[in-house]
Amino acid sequence: MPSGRKKVTVQYRKLDDIGSRFGGRTLQDALTNSVKSISDGTVFGDVPRARHFDDPNYGTILLNTFHDEPFGFFGELVRFEPGADLPLLEVAPGARAYNLTQARAPDGHEPVRGLLYFMTYRNHMLVIEADMSTSRAERYLSWLLSEATNVLPAPLHVVLAAELSPDAATARLSRVDEVIFRPSPVRSPDPPRTDEFVPVVRTTSREVEESNAFRVLRAAGMDDVDIRTLAQGETELEVTLQIKFRARGRRRPVGIEDANRLLRNVPEDQITLHGNGSRQKEGRIVKLSYAANVECVGSLLKPSDVRRALHEAFKYFVSNGYIDG
Repeated sequence: MPSGRKKVTVQYRKLDDIGSRFGGRTLQDALTNSVKSISDGTVFGDVPRARHFDDPNYGTILLNTFHDEPFGFFGELVRFEPGADLPLLEVAPGARAYNLTQARAPDGHEPVRGLLYFMTYRNHMLVIEADMSTSRAERYLSWLLSEATNVLPAPLHVVLAAELSPDAATARLSRVDEVIFRPSPVRSPDPPRTDEFVPVVRTTSREVEESNAFRVLRAAGMDDVDIRTLAQGETELEVTLQIKFRARGRRRPVGIEDANRLLRNVPEDQITLHGNGSRQKEGRIVKLSYAANVECVGSLLKPSDVRRALHEAFKYFVSNGYIDG
């Protein structure tokens, strides 16, 4: 299997312990306790099936490989879709268009839809997303710590807050009056590139990309079938979400740190901030991150080199004074 290196972005996050639900324990300690917990005489970390979190609208998420060490808890989250087919593109020489096909996964295998790698040290977390967002990691960790192992009391909402980069243009705004959110439109998809996976919603006639816009329309009460039918034709569905902050019927701006926490999982190129008589457009919420090169095995990142990159990023943030070690 060919190998190489791939450029990745390491995101920095930090636990925001809302309501002191962790009781003074760190996120690293909570994860350590969860994988070492015992149920029916069995260690939780020894049973992969016990770590399955099933979401009927998203698939199954699993804490697969993990390493529990004093200098960091490393984890590999895998999203897979039990029983699904693998989308394939038949690249035929001389063809005017390539043929989209599907194939069954080999026996004993399930199609992988996304990965996320993380390393937690105390309440610091370093994340590499690979077709799985950190918001999904928040949901999974909430379930893992409060329902699967009862390490922390339910209900629990794990919040992994982003940090503004020191040179972020957003820092010029001291407050935010309004947020304009323009997610990617829903449209009939172009043929997917062969080097990336496109999340899809299955229909009887074709597959339609499930973008953020699709979820916003669905949350607004629009029927899934109608949305998909429109997207199958020549219609493009654009959504603009306007968020205003009010208190007792009057406009109330929020601080930039509160806005950053609210928007921590929103793609940076889809938001515009209004405040102080000015606006910040397209990517002005700049989150603290680190560019790394990670060794690949085929199209997958090599976990051992991912661990190296995450440790390297953490040392970089500490040595440059961006975070406290």
